[in-house]
Order: sequence, then structure tokens, then C-alpha cells
Amino acid sequence: MPSKLNISIIIPVFNEQEHIANSISNIKKCCENKCEIIVVDGNINCSTLQEINDSEVIKLHSAKGRASQMNCGAAKASNDSLIFLHADTRLPLNVDKLVHEALSIPTVSAGAFKLSFDSESFVMKFIAYIADMRTRLERVPYGDQAIFVKKDIFLELGGFPQVPLMEDVEFFRKIKKERREIIILDETVKTSARRYLQRGPLRCAVRNICLRILHICGVSTFKLAKMYQSKGR
Repeated sequence: MPSKLNISIIIPVFNEQEHIANSISNIKKCCENKCEIIVVDGNINCSTLQEINDSEVIKLHSAKGRASQMNCGAAKASNDSLIFLHADTRLPLNVDKLVHEALSIPTVSAGAFKLSFDSESFVMKFIAYIADMRTRLERVPYGDQAIFVKKDIFLELGGFPQVPLMEDVEFFRKIKKERREIIILDETVKTSARRYLQRGPLRCAVRNICLRILHICGVSTFKLAKMYQSKGR
């Protein structure tokens, strides 16, 4: 295994001032400073970027929307493998080696980690368990699972589609359609439960399941985005 692991970590942000410093600190700890870090702000004021004092972090601005922001970061990335990370998701130790080993398997094109939440609530643990079962069965992970992909495959497939919701789902469905292998690692990432706890865990879980079913049934992502926003993120 080479001493330098060519991985770029891309973080799309919008008003994540309170979490970005901890996110960058976590990445550096888990990658031992071997990863390229790219933060892409969708806020016209670049309020999150203003909170970054680390000169090694690449700071970019793009149009609002996770798909646009992540595609912007990927275009700037200089490494062979990409990790797309939410600002409130924490990576496991040795994440660079884990991703490198996974993507070194010739048949594997992309993957993600097992989901967990920073809450001891039984409900949140149950939601994480159901999410893990769904992901392993369907092989379509969500963005809060720190999804990763080979850069050449990402570019070949055109990156994330410009849709307002479920860009991660659409992208992995495209990978599956190409009959490329998706790996789900046993190591976990820890995502903030704040949005679930603010709006009610069961309410959020049911909403997400309903939106996913409607998406499978062919409902437009633009209609789903309106429903998602009307019920609160």
C-alpha cells in the first residue's frame, strides 16, 4: 500500500458555522493529515467558509444545492478517490485506509459506511438499524453515510444529477444500472441526530420512508423536494 493515500474529502455546507471546525478536526484526526479537504459553501455570504482558519483547507463557493456543491468540489479535487461528507457526520479512525482498501478491490466502484447517530436513544438506534438493513439490501446508501467513489467513475457517470433532493439515491441507482459493485463497510460513521430530535425521530423516519417509496414509484424529485420542505428538514 502506498504511503500516500490519494483521497479527497468534499464537504457541502450551508450555514454550518457551528460544526465545520469540528468536522475538519475529525477528518485530520481520522486521516492523519493525509487527505485533501474541500469545503464548498452554497451560501452567497460564504458564512461557513469565514469560520475556517486552516490554510490547508480548499474553500470554494457554488450555487446552493448539495448536487451542485459536491460536483463543484469533485471538479477541484486532485486525488483519485472521493469521499462526500456532511458537516455533522464524524468519520471512523483510519478512514483513508478503509476507503483505499475498499476501492482497491477491482470490482468495487463506490461505497459507504454503516450509519449511527450521536444519541443513546433507543429510537435513534432503531432508525440506524433499519437504515443499515435497507442499505445492505438495496445497495443505495444516503449522503449521511459518508459515501465514497472512484473519481474516474464519478466523472464517467456525470457526477450527481442536478436535482433538489435524493441526488445521492439517483447517483447510486445509476451505478447499479451500470452493474458496478457498491460496497457497504462494517465500520460506522456517526451522524448528528439534531434534525431528528428537533422534529421528532419517528416523524422524520416515517417522512423519509414515504419520500423514498414515492421516489421508487416515479414521483419527481422536484415534487418530493416541495413535500420535504413543507414538512420541515
